[in-house]
Amino acid sequence: MPNTVKVSAEQWIEVAKAALVEEGLPGVKVDRLAKKLGVTRGGFYHNFSGQRDLLDKLIDHWGVNNEFVPSSVQAKTPGEALKALEELTAYLIQETTFSPAFELAVREWARVDKSVRKTVDKVDKVRLRRLTKLFSALGCDKAEAPIRARVFYFHQLGFYSLGYHERMSMRERAKDASTYLKILCGKRFLEAAESEMEKWS
Repeated sequence: MPNTVKVSAEQWIEVAKAALVEEGLPGVKVDRLAKKLGVTRGGFYHNFSGQRDLLDKLIDHWGVNNEFVPSSVQAKTPGEALKALEELTAYLIQETTFSPAFELAVREWARVDKSVRKTVDKVDKVRLRRLTKLFSALGCDKAEAPIRARVFYFHQLGFYSLGYHERMSMRERAKDASTYLKILCGKRFLEAAESEMEKWS
């Protein structure tokens, strides 16, 4: 039977996130979430004005916490860009912070909710801008950098949507990472790698 223990807004958001991933938008209902938390639905209204408020907070949570390109990933030189891209690839492979399942659930939600679509579009622009800066630092010109950014980004999202990340082990993905980077980043990546090797030779 539901108890009277207070549940924080963060806990409601986390259980809403899990429901969205597991059941889709229909699973993000106050009664269902309250049951999963073992509390009455009355406690919900201490944290949110209604279900729409919860949904708005959930999409905000995705935008802030499910970063595809962390804001800390920056570079100004080809060498720094090389390292940043390698670190970014490792970060995406490890999936300790970025959740592909949450990502896909939100994008599916955006198909039926225009306000969510706007948020997703805005986040996509930020991610692509950060990737473009990395490719510019790598040595790509103004025409090439944004295209490389899109190829990298769309490839990775396609990788998730097709479920390949679930079929391959982390070891297999890590083994292939350098080859993928060579292909996705082009000759600038190879030039930066050779330059870095020369520094240590």
